[in-house]
Amino acid sequence: MVRFVLLLAAVAILAIGQASPAHAEEAACDRGAVIAGCPTVVVVPNPEGVVLEGTETLPGSVPGPRGGSRDVRPPVIGCRILPGPPVINSCDATPPEIPTITIRDIATFIPTPGQQRMEPDGWTVAGLDTNFFALTDPHVVNGILLERPADVRFTPVAYRWAYGDGTSATKPSKGGTWAALGIREFEPTPTSHVYAELGDYTITLDIVFTADYRFDGGGWRPVVGSIVLPAYDLHIRVGTAKTVLVAEDCRANPSGPGC
Repeated sequence: MVRFVLLLAAVAILAIGQASPAHAEEAACDRGAVIAGCPTVVVVPNPEGVVLEGTETLPGSVPGPRGGSRDVRPPVIGCRILPGPPVINSCDATPPEIPTITIRDIATFIPTPGQQRMEPDGWTVAGLDTNFFALTDPHVVNGILLERPADVRFTPVAYRWAYGDGTSATKPSKGGTWAALGIREFEPTPTSHVYAELGDYTITLDIVFTADYRFDGGGWRPVVGSIVLPAYDLHIRVGTAKTVLVAEDCRANPSGPGC
């Protein structure tokens, strides 16, 4: 049951009060024809103005005559009754506009930084592929946006590696371990890198995140812009590897020749 209280001019009160309830109901419905479905409206004069009482019908269908059904129009969003005379029903089915949200607006929502890993761990061999990969996933952070509780979802979309040897690359994939990719050690991966020179290197990784937001568990809306968060640096040593043939099993005799 929806109840509207409307203060009208004294002339409008008297005019409505002289109509019979049936005619008043029909007249109110005619004036409010813009309202989808024209809900049942009863006009009752009182000393403070005019009270409009009516019912809204929920979407779907209701039982009709002889076991059938009839369509029911959904209720209209944002209906309001403006002062007269005459009484005007103004309905707007469009929800209030939400301003464009940018990365600056969600500055209080702090995403979880990603991490970077490598194989082999902490060292590698010059001339062979070193496998770098990131540990990060889409995640949701809760907070206040536009003075309302909101969720912001951060999604990693790009990975910017600087390998410490003067080269860098931006990858669309975070990569994975050799085992997860189903390949052998030192084989190339979408995120691997080959060092040509021996030495110590520091590898940096910046992860680019895009964001979406929502209110009250509703649909996600995009946030304009992106945010870049650094992962912790890696410090590695690049060396050489020699392959030798030994006469004994190094696992059984680690101190044997060539082991």
